[in-house]
Amino acid sequence: MNLIRVGDAEIAFETLGYAGPVIVFQSGLGGEMRSWDAITRPLAAFARLVLYDRPGIGRSSPRCDTDVLLASTVADELLAFLQAIDMPPPYVLVGHSLGGFYVQAFARRYPRETAAVVLVDSASPLEPPGAFGATVPPEPGSTMEEAGFVPSAAAMLTGPPFPPVPLIVLAATDHDVTPDRETLWQEVQKQTAELSPKGRLKIVEGAGHFIQNDRPQVVIEAVLEAVREAGIGVHSRG
Repeated sequence: MNLIRVGDAEIAFETLGYAGPVIVFQSGLGGEMRSWDAITRPLAAFARLVLYDRPGIGRSSPRCDTDVLLASTVADELLAFLQAIDMPPPYVLVGHSLGGFYVQAFARRYPRETAAVVLVDSASPLEPPGAFGATVPPEPGSTMEEAGFVPSAAAMLTGPPFPPVPLIVLAATDHDVTPDRETLWQEVQKQTAELSPKGRLKIVEGAGHFIQNDRPQVVIEAVLEAVREAGIGVHSRG
């Protein structure tokens, strides 16, 4: 693990791989970078991977003087962090749950820096208000993230559009919710994939919300597909 100060925050991060496209991972609500452990090392043979804890999460420094964290703030902080560690664009962005919402904000805000996006059972600005809430106890630092979702979704829908980049949306099927709620989730995921003319939905049968743990190979294959569709060469160390 490494630490770097960016602005007022000290950010914990890890990089893997030595050559190829830069793939950036964004964890879910209150989640640490360790949530991607099941898929990162196979991908590191082909690309440069960036994992980090957002300020206020995990081993990064706490946030100060904020009760609501907006997705636009996360996007701006992510770009500043990537510049600070000398990771050049364009980026392949991989986001889980609320992290997927954050990478959508980044792609809309910084389309030239975005090569492709992979969403892993991701939150979406297209969700009906209040339809899907956290069902697990909040992690430290997650309260301000959750509070920022509604205003961020509203801003996202009235701001710049999602860019026409490769977009792969992975949707789980086993959320332990009512059939109606599961159907609604799948419909939102389908609509999210349609945000890009290069978007498509992949239903991941038998997986819960953490697809990267339940079906890691599916996520690995989706990331590699996104890289290929973006026209970015991959490198293998053999």
